[in-house]
Amino acid sequence: MTFTIQPILRKILFFLVLLISGFKGFSQNKLITIHAKNKPINLIIKTIEEQSDFRIIYNAKKIDTDQLADLDVTNATLETALKKLLKGTNISYYIQKKQVLLTDATPVDKSNTAVQETERIIKGTVYSAKDKQPLPGATIRVNGTGMGAITDANGKFAYELKGDNIKYQILEVAYLGMESQSQVAGYKKEFVFYLQEVTDELNPVVITSSYGTTKLKEEIVGSISTLQAKDIAVEQASESFDKMITGQIAGVMVENTSGVGGPVKINIRGQGTLSSLSNAITGTSSQPLIIVDGVVMSEEFAIDGGDFDGSGVYAENLANPLMKIAPENIETISVLKDAAAVGIYGADGANGVILITTKKGKKGKTQFGFSNQLGVSSAINQIKYLNGEQYTELRNEFMKNTTVGYVPVSYNGINTDWFDILNRAGIYNKYNFNVSGSTSKFSYRTNVSYTKIDEPQLGNETKQLNAGINLGYSSGKLDINLMLNPSFVQKDAPNIFYNFAYVPTLAVYNADGSYADLGVTGTTRGNPLAAIEQNKNEAQTFGLLGSLNLSYKLNDNIKFSTLFGMDYTDKEQDRYFSAANESGQYNGTFIYDKITYPAWGRSVINQRNSTKWNWQGQALFNKKLNESNEIDGVVGFELAEDKTDFNFKSGVGFLEPEDINNITDAIRDDNPDTVVDESKNGQSYRNEISYNSRVSLFSQINYNYKKRYFLLVNYRRDQSSVFGDDTDVAHNGGLGAGWILSNENFLSSNSWIDFLKLKASYGSTGNSKIGSYRSKGIYNISQNGYNGSIGATTGATPNGRLSWEKNTKFNAGFDFNVFKRVELTLEYYYDDKSNLITTRDIPTENGYGTVELNAASMYNKGFELTTRIKWVKSNAFKWTTAFNIATIQNKVTELKGLGSEYSQANLALAQKIGYSTSTLWGIKWVGVDPATGRDLIQKNGQVYDVKMYNDLFTIADWEPIGDKQADAYGGFYNTFTFYNNLTLSIRGDYQIGGEFLASNLLIDQYNNTSNRNLSVNAYDYWRKPGDNVTQSAATLSPILPNLSKYIYDATYIRISNINLSYNVPLKNTFLDSLAVFADATNVAYWYKEKSPKGMNGIREYSYIYPQARTISLGVNAKF
Repeated sequence: MTFTIQPILRKILFFLVLLISGFKGFSQNKLITIHAKNKPINLIIKTIEEQSDFRIIYNAKKIDTDQLADLDVTNATLETALKKLLKGTNISYYIQKKQVLLTDATPVDKSNTAVQETERIIKGTVYSAKDKQPLPGATIRVNGTGMGAITDANGKFAYELKGDNIKYQILEVAYLGMESQSQVAGYKKEFVFYLQEVTDELNPVVITSSYGTTKLKEEIVGSISTLQAKDIAVEQASESFDKMITGQIAGVMVENTSGVGGPVKINIRGQGTLSSLSNAITGTSSQPLIIVDGVVMSEEFAIDGGDFDGSGVYAENLANPLMKIAPENIETISVLKDAAAVGIYGADGANGVILITTKKGKKGKTQFGFSNQLGVSSAINQIKYLNGEQYTELRNEFMKNTTVGYVPVSYNGINTDWFDILNRAGIYNKYNFNVSGSTSKFSYRTNVSYTKIDEPQLGNETKQLNAGINLGYSSGKLDINLMLNPSFVQKDAPNIFYNFAYVPTLAVYNADGSYADLGVTGTTRGNPLAAIEQNKNEAQTFGLLGSLNLSYKLNDNIKFSTLFGMDYTDKEQDRYFSAANESGQYNGTFIYDKITYPAWGRSVINQRNSTKWNWQGQALFNKKLNESNEIDGVVGFELAEDKTDFNFKSGVGFLEPEDINNITDAIRDDNPDTVVDESKNGQSYRNEISYNSRVSLFSQINYNYKKRYFLLVNYRRDQSSVFGDDTDVAHNGGLGAGWILSNENFLSSNSWIDFLKLKASYGSTGNSKIGSYRSKGIYNISQNGYNGSIGATTGATPNGRLSWEKNTKFNAGFDFNVFKRVELTLEYYYDDKSNLITTRDIPTENGYGTVELNAASMYNKGFELTTRIKWVKSNAFKWTTAFNIATIQNKVTELKGLGSEYSQANLALAQKIGYSTSTLWGIKWVGVDPATGRDLIQKNGQVYDVKMYNDLFTIADWEPIGDKQADAYGGFYNTFTFYNNLTLSIRGDYQIGGEFLASNLLIDQYNNTSNRNLSVNAYDYWRKPGDNVTQSAATLSPILPNLSKYIYDATYIRISNINLSYNVPLKNTFLDSLAVFADATNVAYWYKEKSPKGMNGIREYSYIYPQARTISLGVNAKF
């Protein structure tokens, strides 16, 4: 595989070089040259000021600068010059920003107690105890006063103590993420503090928004769940992090059943909007807002439009946008759920918010890291199909029952296991290299990751290259941070036949070894092995996530910040269906050079180019009003724009259709008798756009009293282009409150309660992710209209009053930590979703068939429980368990224009007031009549055979037969550590309740057996009177979809990942650490409903795309 540097990437690299060069130049101080002998210090000081641009300040009453001194330096730094000048004097110095403070270094006379000391200038440095690096921005306060100082970029501070009892004053030093420390002033003038990182995992620092706000976990009143880097199973064989966090966060359901790189569906606290009635993937998004280092990620979505709606064999295959981020580059993942947490995001926070921060350089020496992982994958839980003999028997039975005079055919002895042929052992290989470090002013981290996945599906492979660049600069007041995450993904997937049940009596090869024709034509048919070798299906995606963040600290209380972020995607999917196999052999002909040719061979290109940017500016403030009251907050604006261009190109009918052709090669003779040029009638070109923009204002205030009572208020105003002029503004916000009971005096003496907090919130959010033009009047453009000209027909109906979907949220719960080993969080939530957008039929006399309306409401409610227990935590052995569970209840409460009637039921996805939006509607099946072989149906307590039921009832009589939504779901993990070297971790997820509707196409649709096989379940069909079987007679008698016999209990437990890691002891080596590990992904499944012996059940029918189990070994080194 060859990677080329895209033009935009060249520009980015050039910009980086300039930026780094600028940083380097900015960091260099002016050098000093002075040759002075026996001169007053004050005169030498003035010369230093002139040469260095530093201002030197001192108290002339206390500092004797008239004393004489020598200074002989050439090209010396400021610090060197001052050291030489003041050596042997009673003057010391302290450098802060562009100032130098001179202080009296005369020791305090401890014996002279008669003189009361009322003021003293102190100075000092604050370091990290772990790496001995200075900590800029640490706060030094005098206990009981609220007064103090803040360390500069070098971790230094200076402050003047005042009072009658200075020696008894206590200095308190605090730094976010560090344990605070205190020292008594005593008689000292210089102080050194070494702060330890917060080791209490029960109260970590949590990022509460992408606008620069952070809090300790105990101070949060909203519902926020956070995974740290160590909690993410990055060694799990996967191409994106979403699969690694499945089941690890309460209330978060991750669904990805479409294979490597396929689209992902993430639901937070239930479904975000009404289920699609046609299984369409267009319409209102139910996905959460995902933000990476302040960059709002775009979804890879489909739009209403024949070639761009994501359906059909020639539509673009949507991909997972989360592949743009290497899991190894992620520092934290925070999921924001309630109004207190997401209210500040307003219009797009209805379905929750996921905040991702990437890793940055940490203070200390330059650290290099390298890892490699190699594994073998195999398809699991595959569907069992009829073998050749069984298929022949069933096919003969069907033909005998439906065709007069049919003569049965004999079994030809061929038994092709197509699944075995189309699936193999896959290979998973991943490399990662990173470099990171930080000085007092600069931080840097870069990460490069390359993944190659040879899938178990024969012929399919994915190559993925991710990079991460984080550069930071801090000068005390000014902070600059640049983040870039470029990515390139190439997916070759000619095997699109893995889930088609080919007839087992067909041979793969002819007698001469050539590929056999199977008698099945069509783009997704034909001999699959031939098509895999001769066809092309290649998708290439270049992506770039980037942000530039500037912040300026005006004073101790106010900071200004601005961020510009961009998510860029350039994607092309190139397919060719060769006439060398039946997938490229189509009906029709064309004439070229007066010779008639079959219209064989098809080339299809889908292109997508999207740019989504957001620019935000905010002012952050914090103020400790006095010892008991503290307030902080943020106010700001955000502008955003999302532009996507779609292109579709197709060519059919080539002179040499067996070879891969360009679309422009599809040419034919022009008819001289017509005006239109018909030479390119075999070519199709269409394009579409989706442009939208948004302007927002937001604010949030946090208040706490004595670290016991917490209050949060946020508000956001959004204006979006996707709605009508009268409805394009939305006002949302939230209110939250918390009470830490464990900080109250009546619990202060309790020895077993470590932490107890009550919290509640209420507020509203909106959803503007509905597509760009659903409120506008849209026309459909046809390329080949009357006389071959371009024409237009009415499409979507304009609705200038179409408005925001709204989610009013309530949340209440408590956090409870006991025995310094157990932490528990329990929350109740109620999400009232109103103004949901649905489609309604209107009279065609309007010129349109349907209209989009805010015409439905529903609610989600339930409980979430998260607990973590440290069973054992000795040096020899540690054992930690985490568990979470969430319940969900959903009900449709309003359907305008329909009352309580069905809105649609063709796919068992009807909406009806009083029922869940995920209810499965259908017919209650009670068995097969042993006398006639017909399915038996129960309705209103009475049993009918399928023919009589079909005569008496319609779709409107369908009733609930299941619900796709689980009653409860969650996950768990156990970690066992032995002597801090050997670690075993086991992760899993589960679901309780919920049903799965299997396709009858696989089970008993006998009329399809002319060109496809059925699952082995079909072999249990009725043959003669008296048979007790599960499948009806093989006939054409009414085939009813949505029988309850196709419903399966989806309750399961899965061991998703097992990892065993060993830290190799090192001595006298260049390596800082070395770990080897073994990893297993998709280890085991347990289903409540067992598959009948030798047959298929929920285990096999659950996944159209076969799941893969991967066993891998790897190494991880740091040096």
